[in-house]
Amino acid sequence: MVPSTAGGAPVVAPALSRPLTSARELLFQGPGALKPPLEGTTVKQARAQEGRVAPVADDRQDEGLAALRQATAAYGRLRDSVEAERHYAKRLEGDVRRVAQERDEVRAREEKLRSEVEAAHARLEHERDRSRRIASELSAIHHELYGGNTTDMLLRASLRITTAARGYYVSIPDFIVRAAAGVPAQVGEDATPFVAALCSLVAESGEPVQWNSDNPPRGMHPSPDESFREGIAVLVAVHGRSHGVIVALDKADGEFQPEDVRSLVSIGGEAGIAVENAELRDEVQRAYLATVSLLADTIEASDPYTRGHCDRVSEYARETALRLGVRDTELRVTCYAALLHDVGKIGVSDGVLNKPGPLLEEERSLMQAHVRIGYDLLKTIPALGGVADTVLHHHEWFDGSGYPDGLQGEQIPLPSRIVAAADAYCAMLDRRAYKDAMSPADACAELERCAGTQFDPAVVKAMVAAIEHVDAGLAEGDAGCGLLPGLSCPDTLAPHA
Repeated sequence: MVPSTAGGAPVVAPALSRPLTSARELLFQGPGALKPPLEGTTVKQARAQEGRVAPVADDRQDEGLAALRQATAAYGRLRDSVEAERHYAKRLEGDVRRVAQERDEVRAREEKLRSEVEAAHARLEHERDRSRRIASELSAIHHELYGGNTTDMLLRASLRITTAARGYYVSIPDFIVRAAAGVPAQVGEDATPFVAALCSLVAESGEPVQWNSDNPPRGMHPSPDESFREGIAVLVAVHGRSHGVIVALDKADGEFQPEDVRSLVSIGGEAGIAVENAELRDEVQRAYLATVSLLADTIEASDPYTRGHCDRVSEYARETALRLGVRDTELRVTCYAALLHDVGKIGVSDGVLNKPGPLLEEERSLMQAHVRIGYDLLKTIPALGGVADTVLHHHEWFDGSGYPDGLQGEQIPLPSRIVAAADAYCAMLDRRAYKDAMSPADACAELERCAGTQFDPAVVKAMVAAIEHVDAGLAEGDAGCGLLPGLSCPDTLAPHA
C-alpha cells in the first residue's frame, strides 16, 4: 500500500540524485529512511528514538532482505539445476554419439561378416562344384578304363578338370609320349628336351610342379615351337613305382590356381590305380583269350569242315552288328558268341557231325543238343557274360519254329539273331559231307528268301550289305572282338575313395 498523510494526500518521496545501492543507504537515505544514529548510539536505540515509524521501516527492510535471500537462493538452485541439466544434456549427447558410433561399428561388423559368409559360401559352392567335377572325372576314368587307351583317357580327364588347353602323358623312365593333345608331338615319339626335363624333375621330387614363363622350372624354357606360357606336372605312380607324368598346359580361362594343382594331384593319384587296374585287366584278358582260343581250337579239331568257319562268322556278325548300331557291350557279345557258337559240338559224336546222309530223329536231337552243351560250358566262364545266352538261342527261328525254346521275333536276343544269319550264310559257303558249297550270291539270295521265317528281315538286310563290305576288303582289318564282355565296367562302379 502507498503511504499517505493524515489528510489522505499521498506522501511523495523526495527524488534521489542516484540509485541507492547499499543497505546503509536504504536504511538512512531512502524514502521513509531512519535518521542516522547519534555517535555511540546503536541502531536499536536510534530506532527507539524515531518512535513508531522505525519498526515499520525495519520490518519492511527485513521482508525485502528475506525476499532477496529467497530469490538469490532460488536463483542459485535454478542455476544449479540448469547447470546440472546442461551437464546431463552433454553427457546424454555423448552417450548418443557413442551409441551411434557403436551402432555404425556393429553395422560395419555385420556387413563384414555378411561379406565373409557370402565369400565362404561361394568358396564352399566352388569346392563342391570342383569336387563333383573331380568325382565325375574319376568315375569316368574307372568306366573308360574298360575300353580304349588308358593314358589317353587319363590325359583327357586331366585337361577337362583343369580346363587346360593342351597336354602330355609321358611314360617314365623312357620319357616316351603316350598321349598328346594340342601339342607338337605324336604318340610314341620321344618327349622334347623341355618336357623330358620337366618330367624328370617331377619324377625325382615326387612333388607336383607348377610353373609359368616368369618362373620357369630350373630356369628352363620351352622351345619356340612349343611356346607354352604355363603348366602343371604331376606324377602317376603304381605300387610306389613311377609310371608316368601328366602335364597340363596353358589354362584356357586364365591362369592355373592352387586348386588346379590339387585337382590334378587327385587325378594323378587315381590314375595310378587306374593304370594298375588296366594292367590287371590286360592280364585277365590274356588269360581268358587263351581259354577262348583253346575252345575254338577244340571246335575245329572235332569238325574239320568248321576250320576257319567260326572266324568268318565272327567277322560277318561284327560288321552286321555295327551296321545295326548295337551298343559296345552287345557288339562284343555278338563277336565272341559268333566265335564260340559251335563249342557245344564237342559233346556230339563225330559220326553224327560228319554223317553224309540225312540224320535220324535221335541223331537230330543229339545235334540240337549242342546249343545246350555250349551254354553249359560258357556260363561257367564269368568273362563271357552274355555270350552263353547268345549261343543258346542262335538256332531260334524268327517265326518261332526254331530250338531250343521256340522263341520268336524280338524274344530272341539280337546278338543271337545276328549270329544265326551269319552262321547260316557261312555254312552255305562251306562244303559239307552232306552238301556242296554255294556261291556268295546264291547264299545271299537264300538269306533274303528266308527273311521273316528263319531270319530277322532287318538283320538280313544289314548282313547282305555287310557281306559286300567285308568281301570288298573294306572292313576294319583284324579288328578283333575287343574286351571280353564279362570284363566290362559295371554301371554302379564307384571311383576309389
